[in-house]
Amino acid sequence: MKHNPIVSVVVAVHNMKEHIRQCIESVLNQSMQDLELILVDDVSTDGTADILREYAGKDRRVTLVWQQENGGAQVARNAGISVSCGKYITTLDHDDFLDKDALACAVDTFHKHEGLQCVCFREVRLLPDGNLLEHKEKNSFGIISGEEAYRRSIGWRSVTGRMIVCRELQMQYPFDNCERVYGEDNTAQLQFLASTQVASCQGIYYHRLLSTSLSHKVSLNNIRGNIRFINMKRQLQEHNYSNDILRLNETAFWESIVSSYHYYHQYRHRFSEAERQEALYLIKYMREHIDTRLLAPSVKWKPGYWKMPSWLLFRLQEEAYFLLRQTIKKDNGALE
Repeated sequence: MKHNPIVSVVVAVHNMKEHIRQCIESVLNQSMQDLELILVDDVSTDGTADILREYAGKDRRVTLVWQQENGGAQVARNAGISVSCGKYITTLDHDDFLDKDALACAVDTFHKHEGLQCVCFREVRLLPDGNLLEHKEKNSFGIISGEEAYRRSIGWRSVTGRMIVCRELQMQYPFDNCERVYGEDNTAQLQFLASTQVASCQGIYYHRLLSTSLSHKVSLNNIRGNIRFINMKRQLQEHNYSNDILRLNETAFWESIVSSYHYYHQYRHRFSEAERQEALYLIKYMREHIDTRLLAPSVKWKPGYWKMPSWLLFRLQEEAYFLLRQTIKKDNGALE
């Protein structure tokens, strides 16, 4: 009879030969050895696949899954989870790694608190050169309700989706592939809401901020990713969540739309004409899906955040607001 491991670690991999060894070894060298590592290659072309075969040949706990076409991280993660056997499941980005006691700490937290469905790792961020990014550590909150975890995850300021969940919760809420970028955010937040309680543990997840990552380069994906809020609203409505929860999502969605326009305005000269047209189309499309009845008053009437009767007026408002902010910034700089 096949032994089912305590933890399944799923890694979606695509062209990451520079960092994949550290990622894999951080899992295989865990102090808790009762685990399986599922590596899903999303059609790598840089030699990464050879590295995956190397580790699978050395350690029986490694399972390889080969995608036939590049479908993105969410599709790859779901493929890996579908062949997993662990009682608890976690995913690891292919350029990130775990502290050697991370899984043991998480499993111990599950055992100490009966009924837990979700445990968050402490998240520590690293600069591209490997040095620690100095900022307030995330996911250090003890035990809170699932709804409170969702609230704190808005904007990912203090709670993030670096976590391990029980198998049943992961199967109920697979990774959301509505968008190839940031779809995992919806999944994490839905899992928070479905949990009675969420705990944090002392296990550390090291998140590497690469210079090529979406949030650190000028890319249209930084606008495309905000479409996830539309699908999130649909799922919240399907699960009959309260207007209070819907309001939190809608308000975060509206703030992301305004931020998207400012992002477009700031970097439009670095986009091609086709990209500029797509950016404006996406922002207009998202604006049309906003329900102003669900917006928090503090944002609904905030200068620069009015929806305005038309797309043209909205654009004029944002252009004026952006220029005003730039003028104030320059004036403040001149006074210093």
